[in-house]
Amino acid sequence: MDYQTYTDLGFNKLKKEDFDSVIVDSEMLLEEVTRHFYDPYFHSLKDDLNSDDAFLVYRATQYEKAIALQCEFEFESGLNSPVARADNDVKSISIGRTTIQSDGSGIAAVTYGNSGVVRSAISMLANTGLIYRGVDCR
Repeated sequence: MDYQTYTDLGFNKLKKEDFDSVIVDSEMLLEEVTRHFYDPYFHSLKDDLNSDDAFLVYRATQYEKAIALQCEFEFESGLNSPVARADNDVKSISIGRTTIQSDGSGIAAVTYGNSGVVRSAISMLANTGLIYRGVDCR
């Protein structure tokens, strides 16, 4: 995704340089939760966006919107790398005789499992089949 696509989808919270700082990680996380569905080896995002089939266009557009939401989340939260996400998951810290404990509802409350993907991005994909984890039963 490029910045023009981001703005064409109606998103405008990020400046170009902010977008550029989070796009690579955001795309990688969405590729992971969709099991690399839009990897060019498997399916073409461009072909789906230009398809005559309304569902294919919908699925591809939802995928792009999910990436845009993930970009905004990563920029606003500062969690734009695996290390940043891991560091944010601290449950307790002790300094001398003082201990502060978290109920664990920080980043885990707004992300999908351990994926680091914001739940609103997952919601964009829920009706597309891109996060389906069922088993074929032929």
